[in-house]
Amino acid sequence: MIVITGASDGLGKELAALYVTTGKRVVGLSRSACADGVEHIATDLSDAQQIAAAAKRINDDTEPLEALINCAGILSREQLDNLTAEAVGRVMDTNLKAPMLMTSSLMSKIKRDGADVVYVSSTYGLKPGPDESAYTASKWGLRGFCASVQQELKSYPSRVISFCPGAFDSKIFIKATGTDNSATKGPMMTPSDVARLIKQVLDLPKIMEVSEIVINRKQVRV
Repeated sequence: MIVITGASDGLGKELAALYVTTGKRVVGLSRSACADGVEHIATDLSDAQQIAAAAKRINDDTEPLEALINCAGILSREQLDNLTAEAVGRVMDTNLKAPMLMTSSLMSKIKRDGADVVYVSSTYGLKPGPDESAYTASKWGLRGFCASVQQELKSYPSRVISFCPGAFDSKIFIKATGTDNSATKGPMMTPSDVARLIKQVLDLPKIMEVSEIVINRKQVRV
């Protein structure tokens, strides 16, 4: 069983579809319905009670957990002198608190099943982005939490991976701002290519743990 948060859109949707084509059982956690072939657990990942309810269903499932892939994420853009508690809370709830709570709630099953855990961070988890301080902080925090989970699971078969992609084609910016800036950024990586890379890393022998992978978008001068 592969559990993917944010499986109804973007990278999570691509990953879910990719695993379905290989015959894997995929459980998607999101507010919106997932694609055909994905078992959907309706979950608002900003709501701790809904996270707990979803985790209980997974814990009660008798099928071993193969991987937990934390894909869900949102963007917030405000100038540093205009941060609001609401905006900061919304970003932290989805990008940081949700994977922390989900991991904690599933930890016994992760250890028992030797499940791998992936945290989709961002290159903004290594360097700041303009007018995206809340988003940047959430991704730095996610990398820090991932490091703690790596320590917790270092004597277990589970591999824990921090995955930090640069900009790829998704709706995250337009959802945050109502505008599409992709035309100003040039060619973008595709969610399907990023999904294939995550799967390739997880397909490596269990003895091989890629603790962190950083994928920068190659910008070619024309």
